[in-house]
Amino acid sequence: MNKKVLVSFCCSLFLCGCSVDSFAQSIRGTAEYQAAMQALAESRYQDAYDSLAPMIQDSRTRGSALVEMGRIRLKQAESEMSLALSHYNEAAEFMNGGIADNGVSGSEIPKVMFDLAMIYNDKLKNYVQAHELLSKIVDDYPTYMAIDKVYYNLAACEELMGMKEQAAVHYQKVVSDYAYSTYFSAAQEKLKSISSGTSVAESAIETQEQIADNKSYTEEGGKANLDLGDMQADAGKYKQAAASYRKAIRDANSQEEGVEAYRKLVSMLDEKQKDYKAAAAAIEEMLEAYPNARGNEDMIYKLGQIYENDMDSMVKKVENGKVRYRKSDESSRKAIDYYNSVTDRYPDSNVAAEAFIRKGKIYEDLKEYSEAKAEYERFIKEFPQHNDAPAIRNKLKDLEGY
Repeated sequence: MNKKVLVSFCCSLFLCGCSVDSFAQSIRGTAEYQAAMQALAESRYQDAYDSLAPMIQDSRTRGSALVEMGRIRLKQAESEMSLALSHYNEAAEFMNGGIADNGVSGSEIPKVMFDLAMIYNDKLKNYVQAHELLSKIVDDYPTYMAIDKVYYNLAACEELMGMKEQAAVHYQKVVSDYAYSTYFSAAQEKLKSISSGTSVAESAIETQEQIADNKSYTEEGGKANLDLGDMQADAGKYKQAAASYRKAIRDANSQEEGVEAYRKLVSMLDEKQKDYKAAAAAIEEMLEAYPNARGNEDMIYKLGQIYENDMDSMVKKVENGKVRYRKSDESSRKAIDYYNSVTDRYPDSNVAAEAFIRKGKIYEDLKEYSEAKAEYERFIKEFPQHNDAPAIRNKLKDLEGY
């Protein structure tokens, strides 16, 4: 950029800046703006807003008016939040005083105490005070008609305070003793997530077993057994978890539920129990039951991995009068079949690239180098930008002599 053009450009920027400053200043000099600022100083937020509203109809003042209106609403929100907090504090103070002065009696006492606890818990975030009130209701008014609600909120408060053990105990109380409660399902969900490692872990599983038994062969049986399996898995009871997932498969109310149960079953069998034959059988069963389910390519690829890495069948061979054992080719061939299924049926999937590489590696191990090169070449053709592409190109160079 030559010197002349640069000077011209800077002058243009200066003029633009001046016009913007002048524009903003002219907004502040209007009667509407002055009226708005006066109303704002008197905390008449709506009047301040209304004073500027007509200015958004004029394209010359619209932008600045919108900014100032936004600032008014922000100040209003901050003021109202502060005022609300003050009101909540005052409400808590009055209600505490009323309870202390015997302003309520009978069944109204726990009701007012609960309302006060919710102010502390939800509005003031004073969990210690909320916990104290809820605990007092439980101790002093055990026959309160909404005691299930008290137990649930007590548990939720304890969970927020990091009191996992106590929270689990009280969620368990709702699930065990108040099956009619509108908080039952929520307490059950909470219990599943936090009971592991607490004193109620075993009783929580037992409670879920009863629920699952009662719902077996019903529309809700699949979900109940899925939940039970998850709780058993968290407790390290992998065999029982696998059995629960099988029941969930039996009672599945949808394809999504059935596929989820199968996937969790496979995880138990493969990763936890190391029962690779059963895991492979479960995957094949799932693919037959849900041939068009989303994510099937991942499960087929997993089958290939199981046969490639875990299903080691050995054959006996006599060499120089000595008996030796070597890995059979049968499992490797089976793995290739499954990897072929991935690359043929799901050529654009993420696992297809991995399947090509795995096939090439297996063929190398089998000393079938022409087949290995064919798989690597197809990988390069289909996935030239893949992270492993440079390494596979080098491997192809190494295989040129075979």
